Amino acid sequence: MILTGFSGINKSYSARPVLKNVAGVVKNGDRIALLGANGTGKTTLLEILAGRINSDSGNIEKPNAVKRQYLPQEIKIDNGGTLFEYAMSGLSELINLRAAIEHAHDKLMLTKDDPGLLSELGGLQEKFEAAGGYEMETRTGLILTGVGFKPEEFHMEMNSLSGGQRNRAALARILISAPDLLLLDEPTNHLDISGLEFLEEYLKSYEGGVIFVSHDRTFIQNTATLIWELSAGKLDIYQGSYDFYLGERERRFIAGLKEYEAQREFIKKTEDFISRNIAGQKTKQAQSRRRMLARLERVDKPSSGKTISRLDFGKAGRSTRTVVKCENLNFSYNDMTFLRDIEFEIERGEKVGLFGPNGSGKTTILKLITGRISPDKGSLEIGGKTSIGYYDQLAEDLDYASNPLETIRNAKPEWIESQIRGFLGRFLFSGEDVLRPIKSFSGGERSRLAIAKIIVNEPNFLVLDEPTNHLDIRSREALENALANYGGAVFCVSHDRYFLDSFAEKIFAIENGTVKIYYGNYSYYRERKEKEADRVKPEKIKSVSGKPARTERARRVNPQILNKIENKIAALEDKIIGLENEIAGLEGSSDWQKLAAMLEMRDEYYRDLESLHQKLDDLKNGDS
Repeated sequence: MILTGFSGINKSYSARPVLKNVAGVVKNGDRIALLGANGTGKTTLLEILAGRINSDSGNIEKPNAVKRQYLPQEIKIDNGGTLFEYAMSGLSELINLRAAIEHAHDKLMLTKDDPGLLSELGGLQEKFEAAGGYEMETRTGLILTGVGFKPEEFHMEMNSLSGGQRNRAALARILISAPDLLLLDEPTNHLDISGLEFLEEYLKSYEGGVIFVSHDRTFIQNTATLIWELSAGKLDIYQGSYDFYLGERERRFIAGLKEYEAQREFIKKTEDFISRNIAGQKTKQAQSRRRMLARLERVDKPSSGKTISRLDFGKAGRSTRTVVKCENLNFSYNDMTFLRDIEFEIERGEKVGLFGPNGSGKTTILKLITGRISPDKGSLEIGGKTSIGYYDQLAEDLDYASNPLETIRNAKPEWIESQIRGFLGRFLFSGEDVLRPIKSFSGGERSRLAIAKIIVNEPNFLVLDEPTNHLDIRSREALENALANYGGAVFCVSHDRYFLDSFAEKIFAIENGTVKIYYGNYSYYRERKEKEADRVKPEKIKSVSGKPARTERARRVNPQILNKIENKIAALEDKIIGLENEIAGLEGSSDWQKLAAMLEMRDEYYRDLESLHQKLDDLKNGDS
């Protein structure tokens, strides 16, 4: 079932085009990850589909029967009441139905044995039960727990919640309401790893359609069935997972680059012919070719979409071997100990990732290390010659009335402007950006500037609290590369599993109020946890034959089989290119049936293409 469709959508702000003739269709079961660098129009497209803003032009199909819910990045909750009441208000229809049942009961108390009232009450109760009304409270509790709230927090007043808690409450309310179409803008921002895994499982079993914006690559890979990428105002659609998207985007780039270069060569030869013959015997031919060039639709040079990593943390001074040593540390809050017997060491140059549930004390540990608070018990020693650079996820150390140039000048008054500009260039600030007021910056720009302000003092121990928040995928990749090349030690809180895999050499996991240490990255930690869980599981059932389900073996493959599959892939790619051109020709058309049929066919082609690539990989790797 098609939940929504759109074509020819255009939107500009201050004469700057943000969306250019974008088109797409969302069906039941689609889980669409909407990707793109910050500022490319992702939120704009979601708000148009949610009916929050209007496009400048284009067609949007919004069937009245399709219920949709939109989760914005910034949540404003004005009403009071408890967290539980707010979350359950997502079930407004069931709440109204329950009120109608209670009203019918009250009327029956006054008019006993009224056949009409009895029939009305029976119908209401049957409808209420069929819609899951008797599980309202249970469902609400499960989802609130899933997004990271504890049962004892359910009765907190909404006006007492933090910004992150309000975002999670709003997400829970939308999930509880279970509309036909979910439009989620950065739903992963305030979730811990447990919450991320809960949301992944929820969306994978969701029967409606979902479009979500996220920069969490593991979440995208585990959840999305389609990738929509916005770049330069255009929407490119990829049928498959995030890994498939990466490979297919590279293949499209290579094909597009060949087309671009072939056209450039054609134009060059044609222009050469015109210049040589415009005044000679072949004047008419030259004039004809000039008219042809004037009408020729030029192919834009494709962008590879790859990160050009320019984030550079520079050199780190040498500290003693032990950067920080923590022994038997305890910390209490409101007379309750929630960090106990903490013991660990971080050595020079080590890259350590710290994670745990929301409220488990991650930021507290960072504040203890940086001396912002003191432990109740135990010792915490900072090694000699250790200089700490602390990144606060709220970027509270920035003066929003200032600009990047003044920010760095205040830290390095001896630097001339060219030195400051050169330094800011290492953090992707150039030209007039260095003079823009910080209050006008996006969250990602503020994060980069906050890191620059730390690095300018050349620390050899970085203590980072959620540095990937607000960063798009390209900026996260740049940060990963910068950390990999940084010579100092790093202690970083993060819930981004991909990020933890890329840089961490050691994992500190907060479990039951203490820190457990795992000598590897996040994937190693997961592997260890799964092995620990397997130890308490009953012995796995063997197959009927008694043989392993799969043997690791290499197979010789007939090269003719490989060639046949590769030829099928090439032929299918040609079909896709032809179909993409036909779809592009329908942009702005109101023929929804034809557009939907063609998009359905394209989706099928992409599924077949992914299947062929997987089969080819399996044969080459010796898998049966």
